[in-house]
Amino acid sequence: MQINQKFNQKFLYNFVNLLLVFTLIITLLGFFVDIRNTLKYGGIDLRNRVVGARLLAKGLDPYYFKWTPGKDEKLLDPLDWPTIPVSRVTVNPSILLFHFPFANLPYFPQRIIWFFIQWFCLLASVFIFIKNNLHDVRTKSILITLFIFVSGSLLWRLHIDVGQFYIILVFLLALSYHFFNSNFKYSNVLGGFFVGLAACLRFPLIVMVLPMIIFRKVKMLTATLVSFFSCLLFSVLFAGLPAWQSYFSAMAINGKLNTESIPVAKADVRKIFPKIVEGMNNLQDFNGGIPNSNSSVQFLLKDNLSLQLDSKYILLILAGVLLLYSFVIYRSYQTNSPNKTNIKEIDLIFFISTITLLIADFFMPAPRNPYNDVFFIIPLILLMQNINIFNTQMLGCMLLMYFGWLTLNGMFAWLPIEVQIGEYSILSSMILMSILFMRGSISILPLRLFSNQQKN
Repeated sequence: MQINQKFNQKFLYNFVNLLLVFTLIITLLGFFVDIRNTLKYGGIDLRNRVVGARLLAKGLDPYYFKWTPGKDEKLLDPLDWPTIPVSRVTVNPSILLFHFPFANLPYFPQRIIWFFIQWFCLLASVFIFIKNNLHDVRTKSILITLFIFVSGSLLWRLHIDVGQFYIILVFLLALSYHFFNSNFKYSNVLGGFFVGLAACLRFPLIVMVLPMIIFRKVKMLTATLVSFFSCLLFSVLFAGLPAWQSYFSAMAINGKLNTESIPVAKADVRKIFPKIVEGMNNLQDFNGGIPNSNSSVQFLLKDNLSLQLDSKYILLILAGVLLLYSFVIYRSYQTNSPNKTNIKEIDLIFFISTITLLIADFFMPAPRNPYNDVFFIIPLILLMQNINIFNTQMLGCMLLMYFGWLTLNGMFAWLPIEVQIGEYSILSSMILMSILFMRGSISILPLRLFSNQQKN
């Protein structure tokens, strides 16, 4: 019996190692595909942020600027329709300040630098969450899942292709997790600093303070709020109050454009703007072969139910949903022992915080594309580190989550709106699992089953 157990354990280790090698090959191939796409396409979302940073540095309005012949081509975003009143810059001035260090470089080197920054942030974020158990089977299973469903997926290809910013936010949250999980004197201060900084770069992240309130983590909450307001003050001082006023004004107009409240005349930017800009002829190009979709609640209601809701009503619904979810978590926390599941409290707080963030992300009255799904990385890792897959409730949620990942990655392409079905399946499964964790109905799988120690 003991010999069979040793044989089965050794077979499991070898099988997992083989899968890990296979997924590493997939990841490496994806890396080279990303290099090819970076050289072939122009990074359409990176371009508007770079142009916005350059405009801000010159004292020009990045949110209403319209390029005309004779102006510096470094200030041209060749996908910016001249027929709409605002530019394509939709990030706040804090993110434009983030781009200041390389803003004056030619665009092509910035494209290459941003490619490596994105990959570094992805790998570093994963390493931060798993660094304490690099060799056990559970951690290898996490790596296999992440390499297949994230770094080897279309959502990551899209993130790299257009040069998005979201993985930077994931990295900042990973750093905050690392410091909150540490035991030195200023760990809460540094952890709160990175959450606050991330929230200053993208405002919806501030909802992550709700679980801190529920779990009564006063030091975490205080550090986060002080960091957020300090970073915001820094941004206002260096970017200027007019830039922030222009940002909020432009976002109001963008909200109307998203709901088609403002009529817009179509324009063929390929005929209007020069084809070669900063020595590059691909700034209007993106990989049309990568599936893209808009999964925001506002868009789905309009597109599938012909229900057009104004942004203010969407935000009211969001507030109601967040309050309901927070109430369920709070009641579960009050009526169940927080240690009943043996989950580290910081894991539970971060898991629920990122679920809260994802709910807000889906309800924001703005387009939501698959590259936003990199936020799923954090709860996915925390789930796989803590779950007991032999619990029937958890197994059902896990199957729903894996169905979502497979659908998101094109396994069921024949389904209507398959990308959105995949995303909402993942979100729903994670919400259910967070409630199960809080209710104390999911016990941890005994660590000895995943021990990497083998007795010969």
